Amino acid sequence: MSRRAPSLQRRLLAWVLGLVVAVWIATAVLTWFDARHELDELLDAHLAQAAALLVVQQAGDLDDDDRNGVDAPSLHRHASKIAFQVFHEGRLVRRSAQAPTTPMVGEGERLRSGFRDVRIDGTEWRVFATHGAERDIQVYVGEQLRSRASILWAVLRGSLQPLALALPLLALAVWWSV
Repeated sequence: MSRRAPSLQRRLLAWVLGLVVAVWIATAVLTWFDARHELDELLDAHLAQAAALLVVQQAGDLDDDDRNGVDAPSLHRHASKIAFQVFHEGRLVRRSAQAPTTPMVGEGERLRSGFRDVRIDGTEWRVFATHGAERDIQVYVGEQLRSRASILWAVLRGSLQPLALALPLLALAVWWSV
């Protein structure tokens, strides 16, 4: 007894739906990579700008010993996810309330200007380190990597949810047209 081959309609429908799903998945993956890259660029720029402002401020405040060692207040509900430190001649002179008292360079590392991912007390941070013109001022500005991931997922949810809802409608339209 011979078995009948699937109809042309069924084969065409399978191929077209398969291609639509493959293109949708490829688009979603590319969107994720592009969104992550752009988000990292934007947030890294914010860290670098904050560090530059702290360097300039600290250079102007060197004679003001009344405020040394005072923690900056937390002014926003997400403030616990961002931290900064300012060291003058190796001594901590300014920091955010959630920043550690040791330099945010990671265990066993030295000051190196630029960006790096470090683990501090079990938490992953993206840290930007820089120094003043005289090199007697070191500034660290960091953001929890967990915070970046939650921002990325929020962006992706907003862009991919409509596409995920459209996929079954597109499949239905393809089925109907074939």
